Amino acid sequence: MKEKMKIALIGAGNIGSGVIEIIKNNAGLIRKRTGLEIGIEKIAVKDKSKHNDIAPGILTDNYEDIIKDNKIGTVVELIGGYEPARTIILKAIRAKKNVVTANKAVLARYGEEIFKAAAENNVKISFEAAVAASIPIIRAVRETLVSDNIKSIYGILNGTTNFILSRMEEDVSYQEALKKAQQLGFAEPDPSFDVDGLDAAQKLVILSRLAFNADIGEDIDVFGIAKIKSSDIAYAAELGYKVKLLAIAKKTGSHLEIKTQPVMIPDNHALAAVNDEMNAIYLVSENSRESMFYGRGAGKMPTASAVVSDIVGIGENERYNYQAKEKLEIKNKNSVQSRFYLRLMLIDKPGVLAQFTKILGSNEISINAVLQKEQNREVVPVIVITHKAKQGNIELALKQIEKLEAVKEKPIYMMIEDI
Repeated sequence: MKEKMKIALIGAGNIGSGVIEIIKNNAGLIRKRTGLEIGIEKIAVKDKSKHNDIAPGILTDNYEDIIKDNKIGTVVELIGGYEPARTIILKAIRAKKNVVTANKAVLARYGEEIFKAAAENNVKISFEAAVAASIPIIRAVRETLVSDNIKSIYGILNGTTNFILSRMEEDVSYQEALKKAQQLGFAEPDPSFDVDGLDAAQKLVILSRLAFNADIGEDIDVFGIAKIKSSDIAYAAELGYKVKLLAIAKKTGSHLEIKTQPVMIPDNHALAAVNDEMNAIYLVSENSRESMFYGRGAGKMPTASAVVSDIVGIGENERYNYQAKEKLEIKNKNSVQSRFYLRLMLIDKPGVLAQFTKILGSNEISINAVLQKEQNREVVPVIVITHKAKQGNIELALKQIEKLEAVKEKPIYMMIEDI
């Protein structure tokens, strides 16, 4: 039997209560598999009166009680957000305590500072639950692929947006699909953090920092799914594609293309089959070639399970140096090239097609195909598929096209990723 591992929790909300439940219910299983006994010595909460289900002897409303307790070797931060989470994590590290966190926001913004502090104080930090919850992608990159050169990451990292896009494949509007997601608890009352792509972007920053061993900031190209219509998804299907909000990072030499946005992918690709609230990460690497990881990326118990896995890992003395060693230059989106899907809502009259094709041509955008559905109405959707073009040129051209008198709705574009 190993020495009892003494831990403390900062936060006992949704995820925290799940962690407590797993440690209590599965203590025997953990002991049988690892010889490890985990003891929760203290739990810091904002209001002790709201946690009558927790033994009062271990409750505190002052996290400093945990920082100053020399018996506690590992601190589990589960309050989320930037502050006071960052301060608590750094204080715990400087007090020579290991840290487990599920906090994607603090790691995306302050990861390099936190990892540096952990290395300087010779303590461990684990964060499997911060990216895709129960999918062990951090462990896979850190251990399974440690000797491999990862070239690309393609991730469906947000269950809310994937659920919405899956419903829209059934000819349901964006608003109807969002409402259904909220009714089922997959979307927050204010869903902007999810639907605008920010949640997936934070996870991508953390995963890319680990996969490419580089310091990557939060300032990446991000936009969400709110402008996508069910008709776009239907047009994509006609062309042999599916629409997914993808978190993408592609390394070429010393350059990194990194973005989170709705893209079209071939409908026969494995990621195209990932539906509803499920998550998946598709990696391309030098030796393993293609690897895909699939599972639930959110939820109380999947996330809590990943947290407990990290606690056990620290108890098993797993160690990894997360400090960035490589200098990568983030590609400016104006230099990123791809094929594109464009949707224009135009007045159906002679000469309109010539106007917008002239603008595309002046911005060095070549047309591969034009799809115009006969809808017997004044304003019709015109779908354009381009040859490879620069993203910056696409955005400039659409701004010019939007000013045309015949354009009745802001044009949208999606990259076509032929994975």
